[in-house]
Amino acid sequence: MGRLFLHVNVSLDGYVNDAEGQIDWHFADEEFQRYIDDLLNGIEGMVFGRVAFQELAAYWPNAGPEASAVQVRRMHELPKYVLSRTLQHTDWHNSHIIAGDPIAVISKMKQQSSGDIALFAGGGAASSAASRGVIDEYRLVVNPVLLGGGTRLFDGPIPRTAMRLTGTRQFAGGALLLTYEPTTPAE
Repeated sequence: MGRLFLHVNVSLDGYVNDAEGQIDWHFADEEFQRYIDDLLNGIEGMVFGRVAFQELAAYWPNAGPEASAVQVRRMHELPKYVLSRTLQHTDWHNSHIIAGDPIAVISKMKQQSSGDIALFAGGGAASSAASRGVIDEYRLVVNPVLLGGGTRLFDGPIPRTAMRLTGTRQFAGGALLLTYEPTTPAE
């Protein structure tokens, strides 16, 4: 059975984007880019919230030299699933819109997979998945910045969930990767 992990950049004060909806404050250096290469090479698929999906679908098909060859190739070939009630179609290669109950679809994907599936989502999709207990691992890239406003990572009713820290990694630029698992397994 596969596992779903949430991978998200977050500010020190808990935001996934700033008050203008921008993510230009996200940390990235060569070490972090190699980490992302390894992450993409180690997953079987990706799940996105609609907003993140639309931003990435506009960027990746025409990514420039700032992106590694591994990232360009994997973002093209990996299956991509978008959680959306409003999106009708997508032209991004190997993309699929999840219709119906997204949590049921994610649970089925996990059952049919033998590897990891990454949830690259904003606050809404992350909160929904967390509230339904389908996330097996939380990978938070804590960026060394205070935003003072924006979209919170988790906003909404989420049941209290105890977590166990399973890993840390510090990047030279000051960002921290914190990895947590719920102390009770996800569905």
